[in-house]
This record gives sequence, C-alpha cells and structure tokens, in this order.
Amino acid sequence: MSQKIDKDVLKGPDMFVSTSDKVFNIIEKHFKIFLTAGCAAIVLAVGYVTMNYLNSRKEQKAAESLYAPESALKKAESELREQRMKKPKDAKMDDNAPDFAKDLAPHVEKVKVAIVANADTKAAVVSALNLSNFLTQQKQYKEALEILEMPKARPPSGELLSGFWNMHRGIVLLENGQIDPAIAAYTVVANDPNLKAFHPEAFLKLGICYELKGDSAKARETYEKVGREFPDSEASTSAQQYLRLMDLNAQKQG
Repeated sequence: MSQKIDKDVLKGPDMFVSTSDKVFNIIEKHFKIFLTAGCAAIVLAVGYVTMNYLNSRKEQKAAESLYAPESALKKAESELREQRMKKPKDAKMDDNAPDFAKDLAPHVEKVKVAIVANADTKAAVVSALNLSNFLTQQKQYKEALEILEMPKARPPSGELLSGFWNMHRGIVLLENGQIDPAIAAYTVVANDPNLKAFHPEAFLKLGICYELKGDSAKARETYEKVGREFPDSEASTSAQQYLRLMDLNAQKQG
C-alpha cells in the first residue's frame, strides 16, 4: 500500500495559489470523509426504491417485521442526539451521560436479528444496507461489513439496488483495509451499463483504491478518465484535486 498523503507534502514552496492549498489540506485532513462523502445520501435514497421490491406477500411481511426494530433504532438515535445537543459545549461527560455505543447497541442487535430472520428477502438487503451505513457513520467498520453478509439474497445485476449495494460495500471494505475486494465491488458498478448514474463516483473510488494500493500510474489513469468522461460531475472535481495532490507528492519526493 502506498504511504498516506502526508501534511509535509503541503509545506513546500508556493507551488499553487493559496486557495488550492487550502483545498488540499482539507482533502488530506478529511481523507476518509471524502471516501464516504455521498455515501449517506446514496444509502438513504434506497428507502425510495424499497417499495419496488414489496410485490410479494413474503416481501411485505419481511418489511413489516424489519420496520419496528429499525424505527426503534432511529428514534433512540434521535433522542440521544437531542440529549447531547442540550449539554453545554464545555461540559464534562459524567458517568451518567448517555453513551452512544452502549445506548444504541441493543437496538442494533434487534435489527440484526430481524435481518437474519428474513435473510432471503430483498427487504433484508435494504435493511442491512441502511444498518451498515449507520454503523459506518459510528466508525464501526468491522461490524458494518459483517452486516452486509447477513442477507442471503443479493441485488440482481443491473438493478438500482445493486449500485447502492456495491458502492457502499466498497466504502466498508476500504475502511477495513480490503483494497482488492473494494476494487472488485466498484468494478461491478463501473462495468454495468444500467448503472450509469453511479459511474463517475465508482471510477473516482477506483482511482483512490489504486492510489492506496500503490499503483500511481493506474490511479492517475483512472482520475484522468473521470475528468475526461464525466467533466461536469462532482467526482471530476475531486479527481482533479487528487491529481494535483499526486503531482505535489511527486515533486516533493523528486
């Protein structure tokens, strides 16, 4: 794996304008956030396509059994956040203060039980995807990956859910240090002509994977592909920033 982007890379002479330098610092400081950017919005969108899968009685029953524990988790999370927001910013957390992992873990377990009980349904796939996203936000990356393996069903190739599934799976695999499996997940999306809406982000993530793997040539080629084929996308803007970071790093090392 290549060395991580180093802050020292950004301490050299004024190679770029100050505004660009600030952008690079933000990317470096929040590298993992950039990896997961858009993930929450994408996964939340799954809820809008869920109804497309509730065509059979079996799926309807599965969705009903998953609804209660999912709603309880969402409510508990919301209440916990409200409690924390009411505390003064400079207040010390005492022993009785709500603990995020402790207070929400029981609700997470109930959702997991419901997923296993309905493992052969698409409703379970959607639920696992949403729960995995929730755990990713809590930095519970290992458990987030385990959740994705719980459903026996898998989204069929070409379906919208397949795009959501593989894009999020790639994120979680990267957070667990599994670069090659992440590349495989993003490649599934990038090669599917029915998932064109995901292509800019999929290729951007592939570039990041190659860079983390130490294959600078492949990373550069992929970033350039994003800019060339999807010039008006947010992924293209990010790809250009990563290319400039690579140039900065190369100049420093040279």
